[in-house]
Amino acid sequence: MADINEDDGIEDYDVISSPPHPDNATNQRSKFKIFRDGEVDPLDGDTSNFPEFNWEHVRTWMALRRADRYSNVQIEEMAAQDVVMLEKANGFRTYGSVEKGTLEAAKRIKQVNPKVKILFYLNAMVHYGDYEANKLWQPEWALRYTGTDELVKWRDKMLSYNHFNLEFREWWIQRALNMTADDNIDGVFIDGICKVDHRKFCPPGHEQAYLSTANELRSRLQPGKILIGNAVRAAKRGDCNLKHLKYLDGSYLEGWQQSKDTIRDTVELISVMGKQGRMVMLTSSPMGMNNEVDAQVKKTKSLEERYELVEDYIDFPLGIFLLGVDKWGYFTYHYGPPDANPRLLNVFVPTKFKKVTDKLGMPTGDYVEEDEYILSRKFEHLKLRVDIEKQKAVLTPNDDSDEL
Repeated sequence: MADINEDDGIEDYDVISSPPHPDNATNQRSKFKIFRDGEVDPLDGDTSNFPEFNWEHVRTWMALRRADRYSNVQIEEMAAQDVVMLEKANGFRTYGSVEKGTLEAAKRIKQVNPKVKILFYLNAMVHYGDYEANKLWQPEWALRYTGTDELVKWRDKMLSYNHFNLEFREWWIQRALNMTADDNIDGVFIDGICKVDHRKFCPPGHEQAYLSTANELRSRLQPGKILIGNAVRAAKRGDCNLKHLKYLDGSYLEGWQQSKDTIRDTVELISVMGKQGRMVMLTSSPMGMNNEVDAQVKKTKSLEERYELVEDYIDFPLGIFLLGVDKWGYFTYHYGPPDANPRLLNVFVPTKFKKVTDKLGMPTGDYVEEDEYILSRKFEHLKLRVDIEKQKAVLTPNDDSDEL
């Protein structure tokens, strides 16, 4: 999770340029497909276990961690979302392990709002500390550079997983199943999927080995549980990692702000995923903020004032999300990492922003391509027009001006 976590410090993908658009371009480009023609969805399009969804307003999700105990206010903030992913490092200082801290936080959230879907964090490649399961970790399960005994380490400090090792696979899968056995945990979030085929660190065939692990987890996951991954990425070579959606219920989207082409392709990916029955969890942060404003936000000692300052920079990322969103799309907006330590004054509650909670209504159709990088769309109560090259968006009630 490169924009909110520390574990994606090494980029492992190349930018793909968008193909040229015909004069009367549609909003669906054929290169983005989860399934080939004639291929059957193994998940059968079953969305009965998905979070609540309607078009009343933008649906939201949140990622969060806190090493000790969440305050009651923070629990209420999480309970106001549709999806909460309890990040690594949750609660271990108070409860003794990440697993215990995660379960305690999940229990408290569900007591406020049982409808929230809560996901347990599991990394596909990076071995983090403070988990109870690490007591069973075996050193021989760590990935080594091909033909050597030298350990692969992310950011020069964290061990990496070797999915060729069958004993490791069972340990990794069981970690997830132990957590999803609890009624308060609705599923698993698999981070780091873009690392499983890293050209510098992973031996040939490692991605296929990971896919075997992931598919086994899917087959053994308890009925009604959700499996989300940090998988789909517009800048990823090949199919943008859409192949992982054959075992996942959906994907988190990050790293989409790299260029006008990755932004444009991300709109398309959001649309394709939604239309093919997969959850979309877009993460975003302020865009268009200059250094002076950024410095002002950092100097502010009031969390309430920070929310007010960053609210002015939500339009473009929210506009990108709304251009493509179909059913099962969820949005989050933050400033700073998802750490709920109150001393950090991090912004992480998307439902505090008015444009997220305003009336939306059903879309009147798909987005319209006015130009290669100028897109527009209408909802019952909102219209938007987005200039991707200028990184500017206008979101207005339907009867107001939409001049960029």
